[in-house]
Amino acid sequence: MTREPSSSPSTPPAGPSGDDAPRLLEQVASPADLKALDLKQLEAWCGEAREFLLESVQITGGHLGSNLGAVELTAALHYVFDFRRDRLVWDVSHQCYTHKLVTGRRAGFAKLRQTEGLCGFTHPEESEYDLFHTGHAGTSISLALGLALGSTGDPDPPHVAAVIGDASMGAGVAFEAINHAGALGQDLLVVLNDNEWSISKSVGAMARYFSRLRSARLLQRAQQEIQSLITAIPVIGERVDRTLDQIGEVVRHSLVPGHVFEELGVTYIGPIDGHDVRRLVETFKRAKELDGVVLVHTLTQKGKGHPGAEEHPEHVHAVKPRKAAAPKGTGKEDGKVQPGANAEPSGPAFTQLFADALVKAAERDLRIHAITAAMPSGTGLDAFAERFPSRFHDTGITEQHALAMAAGLAKAGARPVAAIYSTFLQRGYDQVFQEIALQHLPVLLCLDRAGLVGADGPTHNGCFDIAYLRTLPGMVLCSPRDAADMERMLAVALRHDGPVALRYPRDASPANARIHPGERREMALGKAETLCEGERLCLWAYGSMVTTALEVADRLRAQGVEIGVVDARFAKPLDEELLARDLQRYRHLVTLEDHQRMGGFGSAVLEAQSRLPLDGARVRVLGLPDRFVEHRTTRGQQFASLGLDADGVEQFVKGLLVSTRIG
Repeated sequence: MTREPSSSPSTPPAGPSGDDAPRLLEQVASPADLKALDLKQLEAWCGEAREFLLESVQITGGHLGSNLGAVELTAALHYVFDFRRDRLVWDVSHQCYTHKLVTGRRAGFAKLRQTEGLCGFTHPEESEYDLFHTGHAGTSISLALGLALGSTGDPDPPHVAAVIGDASMGAGVAFEAINHAGALGQDLLVVLNDNEWSISKSVGAMARYFSRLRSARLLQRAQQEIQSLITAIPVIGERVDRTLDQIGEVVRHSLVPGHVFEELGVTYIGPIDGHDVRRLVETFKRAKELDGVVLVHTLTQKGKGHPGAEEHPEHVHAVKPRKAAAPKGTGKEDGKVQPGANAEPSGPAFTQLFADALVKAAERDLRIHAITAAMPSGTGLDAFAERFPSRFHDTGITEQHALAMAAGLAKAGARPVAAIYSTFLQRGYDQVFQEIALQHLPVLLCLDRAGLVGADGPTHNGCFDIAYLRTLPGMVLCSPRDAADMERMLAVALRHDGPVALRYPRDASPANARIHPGERREMALGKAETLCEGERLCLWAYGSMVTTALEVADRLRAQGVEIGVVDARFAKPLDEELLARDLQRYRHLVTLEDHQRMGGFGSAVLEAQSRLPLDGARVRVLGLPDRFVEHRTTRGQQFASLGLDADGVEQFVKGLLVSTRIG
């Protein structure tokens, strides 16, 4: 990824004068070009930008709905502020596509979220206008406050703006930040992009509060009418006058929009139409002149311009890439959407396997409750929610609360299952430690998107969970290799009287089971399964990497070389009995995992080896390197770039065999 040079002001683009006039979108390659437009042209540019995103993102895939809703507010911010000097922070930053268009990256959209292409989030290596590489919710106000405080000694400090969605405002950290900023009286602009949705419908009391504010014009008119009635009553004495003042204050608290924010020391403006770019420009200019924390509440439509957005906004949150049209005459010109980032899935997605297995388990066990933090569809729990609404809990973007609540459910005798992406579970680490592990409560943590995630990149790669969970006493870590083991492993985890973390990738499961489910070794806590025996070298693989290990074994067998393969199943507790046997039997034992090498499954094997009172095989650890792995079009391409696909592992194994003259 190359950093783009700073843009300089250019000649003001001419407005369209007919059908052959150049498109404004093509004339704006920098914020300076955007500022050169008049307001009528700015409106037209927003329309062209929305059309471009609709066409482009549906080809490449990406976060479509949130970006269609943020076109005008993005354009207005760049029109009013100079973010070469001023500072702009995006919460999550998945809604930054219009920002990328304004800052000269339109050509890069042809490879959005693809190998060596534009990142789907802000990324400082792409542009000087991207201050942070972010992908998690709720942090923008904290980052912006830090930027503002860091410039307090400047005689002419830059303006600092944070753009945050209504769902992100429900995260505790966002309120911690705005409370602190209000107490300090720090100059700061917070733009609340309120579309009533995160991925799914926003939930919670804060969402209901924003819903009330959406009808602010009616409330304001009602306030004026009631106050007129109060002042029309004859006032007798100061005592009655004070009473009326108190009544007026109650009315103000009840009816004035943004009262909650005003109590935090924040100047509230809105709500205003987030698709009226002229009014947004006017509002941001006014906010720019105000002191202290200013919150501008904009009302936007998620997926605006998309034909299916009004009825199903969640369906346009993120779209998969569309197949390129085949040449005419081939019979394949339909251009249907691909089923996923990989070629053809070999079996059901692991997420679907988990969802199906959990519904089956919940039918048998009324104690099972399912919890998610604003990801009911992403974690596959929407089917559970429909089937068992009283036992389903979507807490919003509040991983800390979700996990602490799960601990409370477990203490009350329930069997809570918290399905949270691996990368987002990190946000609730203290609750996993304090409220769950320390209390030794039977909470099942289901870590979706564990390992590499392809196009979403380093903000979403779930490659640290083994390391940060393995050190917690009493924590069980497991990972299934296929459909049969998902259901059996989930059953074992739900029976265990203590905390369990079950991880699985954003990927399809293998279509064909190497060992028929009826012939497999019983699924028991801490017990691995030998899939094939070999000579001199054995691959101990964890979770989804078992499929890679088996493919390597098949390739080598065809070349006359037999190696062993073990499905570890559990990273904690390890099957030390089988490990001790294999360390004695083989000269080399190679661990394979979709996780950082440091602190992961391979580290657990090395630690266990150090405890065993014997000499044996040399252990080699294959896993992710000590760096953040950038996005690529698919998970497979990420593995290939790291030498962790079947080709890379085969070459590594061959190198070991040749080095010891056993090939």
